[in-house]
Amino acid sequence: MAINPNDKSEIKNLCDYPVSWERKTVTGDEYLKANATTYITNAEIETQINNGNLFLKGTDDIGSHASVYIGNPELRESLGFDNKEEKRVQLIVDDKKCEEILGLKTPSAFKKNLESNIVTNQEKMKIMNVARKLKLDSYNKIQELEKYCGIPFNTK
Repeated sequence: MAINPNDKSEIKNLCDYPVSWERKTVTGDEYLKANATTYITNAEIETQINNGNLFLKGTDDIGSHASVYIGNPELRESLGFDNKEEKRVQLIVDDKKCEEILGLKTPSAFKKNLESNIVTNQEKMKIMNVARKLKLDSYNKIQELEKYCGIPFNTK
């Protein structure tokens, strides 16, 4: 299926803070509030990725650990973020993923998933904020989070 460059796709800011960048195909800037969604043209998304926008392309050029998630599965596949043959889907760290990691029972599984899924500073901030919101009460998990993320659990 061909992607129409003039159609718009939903994008979601996964960060707990706003992000913005300069548009390339039209004049102006794109501004996304914390955890907000908006729609932008497929041509703009592709141009941003081709021009190295880390918010969209992630740490490995296939969208892993991206700060902004593209909600259009066909566009993600055409960009190489998802691949049906390899059964690969874009790795994103949102509140749900953080809750899954924080809910792991064994310390070894928690530490392994923390280190393999939480890579960027924004993801470290995200999991710490989710842990606070859930009122995490596991001393060992809090200690591991503080050590790995470099962020104190209690902000007082």
